[in-house]
Amino acid sequence: MPKTSCWEEVRVVRVVGRLCTGCGVCARECPVDAITIDDVAEISEERCVFCGRCAEVCPFDAVLFGISRWKDGPTVHTGRLDLIPRIDESKCVGCLACASECPVDALSGNKGSPPVLEEDSCIGCGACSRVCPARAIRMVERG
Repeated sequence: MPKTSCWEEVRVVRVVGRLCTGCGVCARECPVDAITIDDVAEISEERCVFCGRCAEVCPFDAVLFGISRWKDGPTVHTGRLDLIPRIDESKCVGCLACASECPVDALSGNKGSPPVLEEDSCIGCGACSRVCPARAIRMVERG
């Protein structure tokens, strides 16, 4: 009988209501306007690109953010995962699907050539790596 894995990637972003003061810092910093404030911050999972900027800027550590592999339940971390895409130019087909998907336009270029990354603009959300049909982009720690 073949082994099956119970591991899957989990992306979690949650607001701890008792810690959130509704100050709005996270909402102002969100690059895709996924956060609204009504007494406390509310994050739209449909709009959120899981960049972690909200967790990074929250002065009260009220935002839990994590991307992890799990079996029995997710491990949630406060703070931002400092990731950046690395493009394997030998695999890249130059379709620019990654640039089209980037919520902050950190990738650009010409069809037929690998995209150019503006590292200072990149929020590390991983949207580019998830849409790459050639699997030429992987997320690595910045630095």
